[in-house]
Amino acid sequence: MIRLIRLNEELIDGVLMSEIKILDLIPIIYTEGIKEGLKDREKLAEEIREKTAGKVKLEMEFLDMGTASIESSYDEALNQPYILKKVKEAEEKGYSAVVIDCFGDPGLNAARELVKIPVIGANQSACHLAMQIAPTFSIINILPELEPLIRELALKYGYLDFLASVVTINIPVLELEKDPDKSAETIANGIETAVKRDRAHAVVFGCTGMSSLLDLVKQKVVNKGIDVPIIEPLRTAVWTAVMFSLMGISHSKSAYRPPREKLRKVPY
Repeated sequence: MIRLIRLNEELIDGVLMSEIKILDLIPIIYTEGIKEGLKDREKLAEEIREKTAGKVKLEMEFLDMGTASIESSYDEALNQPYILKKVKEAEEKGYSAVVIDCFGDPGLNAARELVKIPVIGANQSACHLAMQIAPTFSIINILPELEPLIRELALKYGYLDFLASVVTINIPVLELEKDPDKSAETIANGIETAVKRDRAHAVVFGCTGMSSLLDLVKQKVVNKGIDVPIIEPLRTAVWTAVMFSLMGISHSKSAYRPPREKLRKVPY
């Protein structure tokens, strides 16, 4: 038994020996409206380094061109060419995985066709986690125009039967950090509605822009006497990327086949 344990320890050490680099691709251009969110991602990067004994490094990158936030199908369409460019560059630079840091998973399938390294979507990973830990869950959505997009993904990813509700709080992405306490209170009220009215047993933040508010929201929810798991999609996606990297697996290339060679005029 002692010998087997030693062999396993050596195997684990072997897997972790080389540094794993994961790119958190924030699929928008940088503005001051996401300043606190960037600090939260830097905090997450430090947390990951500590928990993996320095073996996993999380780096952040914004788009060079595109929109300041993604709040519609139009925004997604405008930003997708630049998302794909960054994903391809990440593979060329030796990253182990890429996280698309947006709850709409913009460009996810196309990115998986383009590269062999894992590309992780925030919506897909967070909602599949919710399915594992609760029979029903609700999504706390930021704007009404995004609800159809969320429901389309629910149908596509197969979690529609688990979705108790989509509760919309009517706060644009770049407004979330302007008054953190007010935003957190509004999110907490949405969670209360999801639990008490819609009988949700867990909740998922419907925007990675809420990431910096997680601790504040949790405290406000506790003060309301509510005890349900709160899933923050950025963290879920990043830890999923860590898992994929450690296991040495990626998306199926028989499903996400490389694009056929042909003439293409693209902006990069």
